[in-house]
Amino acid sequence: MMRTTGNQSKQAFGRILKSKFVALGLLAFLAVGGVYSSQLMASDAEKATAPPARPAMPVETTEVKISASNHELLAVGSLHSNESVVIMPEIAGVVAKIAFKEGAAIQKGQLLIKLDGSVLQAQFDRAEASRALSEKNYQRAEALFNDNAISELERDESFSRWQLDEATSRLAKAQLDKVTITAPFAGTLGLRNVSVGDYVQPGRALVNLEDLSQLKIDFSVPEKFSSLVQVGQDVAITTDGHGEKRFVGQVYAINPLVDAKSRSLMVRGKIDNSDGLLRPGQFAQVKLVTSSKAAAVFIPEQALIPQPVTPMVFTVVDGKAAIVPVQTGQRRKGWVEIVSGLVAGDVVITGGHQKIGPGSPVHAMPSDPSLFSAFESKEPSVTNNNG
Repeated sequence: MMRTTGNQSKQAFGRILKSKFVALGLLAFLAVGGVYSSQLMASDAEKATAPPARPAMPVETTEVKISASNHELLAVGSLHSNESVVIMPEIAGVVAKIAFKEGAAIQKGQLLIKLDGSVLQAQFDRAEASRALSEKNYQRAEALFNDNAISELERDESFSRWQLDEATSRLAKAQLDKVTITAPFAGTLGLRNVSVGDYVQPGRALVNLEDLSQLKIDFSVPEKFSSLVQVGQDVAITTDGHGEKRFVGQVYAINPLVDAKSRSLMVRGKIDNSDGLLRPGQFAQVKLVTSSKAAAVFIPEQALIPQPVTPMVFTVVDGKAAIVPVQTGQRRKGWVEIVSGLVAGDVVITGGHQKIGPGSPVHAMPSDPSLFSAFESKEPSVTNNNG
């Protein structure tokens, strides 16, 4: 009985111990389950309170353009003939002959107008006769002097009369030559102001003569830009009469004096006019090329975001918008040069700025193709209005 009772006690103790282990395991399981349940609940709560992911906003984009550019100063000027003169008589007389057609092209030395020279011809003939006689008298006097037939004084007086008559003859010949008026250079004649039979005085305007093979363009540059102007720089002009057609020449002279009233520097260029399209006196818009750049960076003007200090642009990097400060240069119509901040291959946002911020996901859409065709069609130049 004593052994049986001991065995029963051991079995009872084992059952109690096993029950305790089961209870502890159950408690541990419930604790772990509670923690896991709490984590799931917390995760669900975070998902419920977290903002939804932002969708990619559609924006218009374009890649920066690389193009040659000329930096230019804008000015206004007037065209002048390469050479211009108003033909005038040097002596008074009656117009005997008009040997040209108005508006005709003529050569240097070609006869234009001849005055009546009958009186001057007679004066020259008389002077020439007197000169010839004086020359012979001197030759006789020289021979007599060598034979000791006359004094040295008589020989010298004879020589002086000959020289005086020689000068009188040359004067008469010069006066006679002035009745014939010829072209001082090749060019185009204007409209005549006289007719055959008119009596003209010295200085009377007869007709104007213009050399139109080249034209001079005179324009002024503000004093602050005077250091940028040099002889040999390219200059291009447009006129109202020829639309967008450009006429190109070069600066060949700069006035060393700055005008004290306007504080501007007068510059003169020459434009080839072999086709005869330009005319003296025309008003012209002038572009003076001060520097050139082979590979300049350009973006559309609408891509630029003006700021008080430094302008900004939005670029697309890895599908997100990034804001970049830039330094702008001069401008081409519809486009702006970027001096620093962008490089070849960068993509800038040209439309949709209001919907995005730095880091916003974007859906890039190409800009209007006409924007690029307009860029390609423009002259490779940017301008700085000097006015």
